[in-house]
Amino acid sequence: MLTRALRWTVAAVAAFAMAACGSNTAASPSATDLSTAAAATRTVTSTFTGKQVEIPTNPQRVLALWRVGSELADLGVVPVAALEGELLESELGADVYAKVKDVPTVGTYEGVDIQKVIAAKPDLIIGMDNSGLKIDYDELSEVAPTVILKIAEPTDVWDNYPTVADLVAKSTDFETRNAAIDKQLAEVKTKHGDVLGKLQVTAFSGSEDGLWVNTSKSLTYRRLNAAGFGYNPTYTDNPQRFVTALALENLPDLGKQDALLYETAFTGTVPDVTQTVLDAASFKALQATKAGLALPIGSGTVYTLAAAQKQADDIKAAAEKIVAAKG
Repeated sequence: MLTRALRWTVAAVAAFAMAACGSNTAASPSATDLSTAAAATRTVTSTFTGKQVEIPTNPQRVLALWRVGSELADLGVVPVAALEGELLESELGADVYAKVKDVPTVGTYEGVDIQKVIAAKPDLIIGMDNSGLKIDYDELSEVAPTVILKIAEPTDVWDNYPTVADLVAKSTDFETRNAAIDKQLAEVKTKHGDVLGKLQVTAFSGSEDGLWVNTSKSLTYRRLNAAGFGYNPTYTDNPQRFVTALALENLPDLGKQDALLYETAFTGTVPDVTQTVLDAASFKALQATKAGLALPIGSGTVYTLAAAQKQADDIKAAAEKIVAAKG
């Protein structure tokens, strides 16, 4: 879990929507039509590198670099290759993972094997970067058009979803479904905000050394704030990143929290490193734990519509339990 957190850990499942087949009566495109479509291009901006890149209008062989794997899966795109860790069963669920389990890997966020990239024969390479990766994009761009989107925190990855869909020429109902999630969270605030806003909660995931506590730069915090939750001020005053480490021996620092929210996988399973925290005697001694207000919520570092909806549903359920206990 520590490694995944450092790499913006992800745990969830995505809805994998396959494009509908055309009617049997529709004329099949000719080889000439397909060739023309494949040759069509357009120019886009690689916001991380600052370059203008000519990409296929309808790419057929997409190679997934950092932070785009789950979004591509959500859009029904099976990459020809991906970075290690971009397509995990624990994040995608069995049904979706079955469609991408044979996708070969070409490296990690610390670098790629250019020969494996060449062997994959991509017609488009896409990814995101927060200036913490060690990938030679100039070298990759010699193999295929390479578009890298600039990000800083998980909120940026989520906000880039429509851009990823556009790059791979997939239609998406992101705007509608994300608006529905925002509306659901706003309704929680309207109904329970008077109570929740007066309390303090802390959201976290486990690590090999303790906890990763979500700060105000996290996607989880964004959604909790939208739902009217008061939050631990220790982690909202100009934090450096979206999470901050907290050692197990410092768990008593959370002693005054009204509720504690621990992140789980899409299936609701608890990662081993998080279970270690929950089993710790010092965690069980906390005020919130003894009150039965250590509650699960979906991960905020999974960038699929299904994962976003799960987290929103879990936030709503947590709000109702907290208000029942505190209201």
